[in-house]
Amino acid sequence: MAGYLRMNCPRKIFRLAALLALVCPWPGLAKGGEESLRITDIDGKTHKPLASAKTKAVVLVFVLRDCPVSNVYTPELTRIHKEYSKKGVAIFLVHPDRDTDAKAARAHAKEYKLTAPIVLDHDHKLTRCAGVEVTPEAAVFDGKGHLMYRGRIDNLYADFGKKRAKPTQRDLRDTLDALLAGKPLAKRTTKAVGCYIDFSNDKKK
Repeated sequence: MAGYLRMNCPRKIFRLAALLALVCPWPGLAKGGEESLRITDIDGKTHKPLASAKTKAVVLVFVLRDCPVSNVYTPELTRIHKEYSKKGVAIFLVHPDRDTDAKAARAHAKEYKLTAPIVLDHDHKLTRCAGVEVTPEAAVFDGKGHLMYRGRIDNLYADFGKKRAKPTQRDLRDTLDALLAGKPLAKRTTKAVGCYIDFSNDKKK
């Protein structure tokens, strides 16, 4: 069964509000309702992370099967899922590529030992709502559904084809640590390096 999703954008997403208002078809998260975020993964399991008071953050990481940069990050994504899911962070991997069906996504997850739930976003509703453009790129929402961070996982890549020996800044981890500790975020957006998502066949609004 292919995964599907339904999500409303937050009313306030700091500096990204104007941009997302142009591309996101949902007006805002319903206050206090579990229907505000419902995601069904490729195995048919429905997740309602905002319905639980234990959820401190929701992370959507956009990936592509054939993107070398995205695949380099798979071990780190599995580590983050293992470590932070125990702390009240719901993490999902999102495939925006229309050529990726549930079977292909499942095979990719098995090959790269990915453990987080996987969602297909063929109509790019979630992709556009989060405002992402490349893979891998992460969008982090707090427990109330406000978009808190969008951008790179870390700075392993200075640019496409320019890879450091190891990252010196771990932006996704830093964002989650700050949210969990109730501290201000050092960054709200960063530039992600990777493969561009193909929006060319999207229906015109």
